[in-house]
This record gives sequence, C-alpha cells and structure tokens, in this order.
Amino acid sequence: MTQTVPPGAVPGFDRILAFEPGVRAVAVRNVPGTLPIFTTHFPRRPVYPGALLLENMAELAAAVAGSGAWRLSAVIGVRFRHFVAPGDQVEITAEAAGAPAGPDGAVTTFRASARVEGRTVADVRELVLRDDTAASPGATGSHTAGTGTGTGTISEPKGRTA
Repeated sequence: MTQTVPPGAVPGFDRILAFEPGVRAVAVRNVPGTLPIFTTHFPRRPVYPGALLLENMAELAAAVAGSGAWRLSAVIGVRFRHFVAPGDQVEITAEAAGAPAGPDGAVTTFRASARVEGRTVADVRELVLRDDTAASPGATGSHTAGTGTGTGTISEPKGRTA
C-alpha cells in the first residue's frame, strides 16, 4: 500500500510502497534503458552499476533516518547477487538496525536490500549513516545537504570535488 510521504523526503524513486519514519521504507526505482551509464557499463551487456544500487539504498535509508545531512559512513557486508539490467524495476528496502548513536544521534545503522521480480539482487548487513549537522561544538566542516531542505539527504564526503 502506498503511504503519504512528506514532499521531497524520498527523491529519486518512482514509487513509495511503505514509509515509517525512523523505522523502514520500501520504494521502487525503475531502471530505464536510456540511462547514459549503459553506453559504457557495459556496451555488449548493459548492467546497472552496483555503486548506484548502493547509493539508492543509502538515499532511502537517509529518508527513513529523517532530517539531517546524512552521509554514507560505512558499508559492511554488502553482497551483489544478480545483475540489474535495463528495464528492470528494483524494489529497495531500508530498515533501521539499531537506535541512533553518538552525540545527538549523529550515527545510525540500517539493513538494506534490493529485489527484482521477487529475487534478491543485493543486500547490505550494515549501512552506516552519519549526520554532519550533529557535529560536536567547535567542529569544522559540517554542512547541510545541497537540496536546502535538510530532509534525509545524502551529503558528499568532505573535500570531494566534482
């Protein structure tokens, strides 16, 4: 059942199937064959990159985590089981794996998985997110996400340039 989700809380997904703030979410991401990445990854047998699938899982987890400038801090126990091809519809689940930790709940952990037609294509045992806005007093370099909403978005790592 599709649930009401705050506008902009889960960008980049085509449909939200379930959303419980702070607990879990299930969303669908269509993988169109027109994505530019398919011309190089790989020309003879296009495959949706695992790094992008992992990013989709982190974005959904950040939306579940709530407001803050969430940054992917660690990925533990990731398994890519099957390829995701152009035209596939990926169902991604992110579920809180523990209570927020650190100062002001600055770190939170999720379990995540991706399925295509009921078949698990990838899963992550621990997806660790850090909220840069909850940095300790006097810390430097903290920032908010580029969207300006501050609603569960992934921030680029510090010092990274485009």
